[in-house]
Amino acid sequence: MSKSSGLAVLALLVGVSALGLGAYQMFFVTPTNMKSGIKNTWYSFDTDSKYAEITPYIIPVDSLLINFTVKSGESVYLHFNTMLHIESENFIFVLVLDSVDLLNSPYPTWLIKQTNSTLSVSLQLSLDTVSVGAHNVTMGITSRNTANYISSSSLLVQTYIP
Repeated sequence: MSKSSGLAVLALLVGVSALGLGAYQMFFVTPTNMKSGIKNTWYSFDTDSKYAEITPYIIPVDSLLINFTVKSGESVYLHFNTMLHIESENFIFVLVLDSVDLLNSPYPTWLIKQTNSTLSVSLQLSLDTVSVGAHNVTMGITSRNTANYISSSSLLVQTYIP
């Protein structure tokens, strides 16, 4: 009889412990955010060539311009693809957000140093600093050689909740 009583007490302890652990999990552990993930996607594509111009300014690629909206709690993901045809000199890519060249930290400036090359370029950036509201974005380019150009370019913008 004592053997079965001991087993019953052990089973009761295990059951109460499991019930307590379940209640703790339900009431005190932070639940996973079921709302995370991609919320909206915008895309633009341009098959035309865009040549660099000799200028001290960044040239925005207007044909890729995307208008998008950020809601509260959302971050922004950007993905730019292009074919870069570079004869000589450097080629620079810069993010242009709301018609402003983002040249300073925390925003990157992508510098390609190649000569006599055709390269596939893919640039990605995730931002959690874009304010709530309507915005526009494109890529900006510059180079010291007017023979350098990009072609077959695309830009993807996604808003997401991390």
